[in-house]
Amino acid sequence: MKKKVGIFTTNSVDKIHPRIEMQVSLLEKNNFSVDIIRSKARREGVFFEFINLLFLKYFKWKSINLFKKKIAKYDIIHVYDLQLLPLVKKAKKLNKKVVYETLDDNVYLNFHAVSKKIPLLKYMKRFVIQKMANYERRTTKKYCDTVIVNSPNLLANFDSSELIYYASNLEMLSVEAFDDNKQTRFIYLGKLTVAKGTRIYLSLLENFDIELIILGDAYDDESRKLLSHRKVNYLGSFNSDELKKNLTSLLLDYNLIGLSVITPENKSYELQEANKDIDYMSMGIPFIGNTRKPTFDKIKDGAGVLYNDNDSIKDLITNRNSAYTSASNNGKDLYEKYSTLKFNEKLISIYNEL
Repeated sequence: MKKKVGIFTTNSVDKIHPRIEMQVSLLEKNNFSVDIIRSKARREGVFFEFINLLFLKYFKWKSINLFKKKIAKYDIIHVYDLQLLPLVKKAKKLNKKVVYETLDDNVYLNFHAVSKKIPLLKYMKRFVIQKMANYERRTTKKYCDTVIVNSPNLLANFDSSELIYYASNLEMLSVEAFDDNKQTRFIYLGKLTVAKGTRIYLSLLENFDIELIILGDAYDDESRKLLSHRKVNYLGSFNSDELKKNLTSLLLDYNLIGLSVITPENKSYELQEANKDIDYMSMGIPFIGNTRKPTFDKIKDGAGVLYNDNDSIKDLITNRNSAYTSASNNGKDLYEKYSTLKFNEKLISIYNEL
């Protein structure tokens, strides 16, 4: 008889998160029955938004209250991220197997976001961070059968956790080779904000006669302004299938160079693996990044160059001394540890032990 799995998440309002898509597909192929239980709205209404604010937006209480009613029908409860963590207590009381998975250091990430709106909170940072970090650690230890993280920096946040890297659902796409007959384009995948490089990308457009293709959404005024720049081709935000279709066409038409500059303005941004780095490497697209540790490690291993290294960027654009070809091959090699094969092996091993 198939075990029933409920994956509870708040981070998939418009479309399913690629990581969850991969998990559902894999689990169903391995004789699990899977439902995704997710929020249908970005906001929770005036009353619950007020309650959430009292908890500094660390939790989404309307979703928690609604989701609690759905726990009983499943054998395994898979809870995504800190905003739904209180669900694990209810799940364990119902004798369910409980998986908690977190994709960011949300204790720091959430505090950073809230303190920008309520500046006085900055004076309470140490207290709030310590309290929430202890809560996450204690709760997962007491009520969860396993904890899954996607980046090495998160391992230290829990007494015991399993690392499953992000695997790109774009890995079946690939740069064949640098083609002198094609034009070169910068490309950006994902959520665009000032903290994720908008100003740096604007300076690259000013320094190099290269157009930028953007597939994703802009989340602040400066980023939205960049979308209308004369050198920007904004294609929009897509689900997985549409994204693959667009990238397949772009890979045929251009030599692509990825952009990935994340400002380390909080601990999560400083240390967290960037999905776009992994996406670029999976396709063999060299990328331009900064000295943020996870990105810089990949640059030092030859998969990209620094945004302020103009000579190296020019080498990528023209493939001088085979710079583009070398970075492409290095990225593909580095991607092996993130591959879908590794992802699948680890996830099924964890689920078979529940």
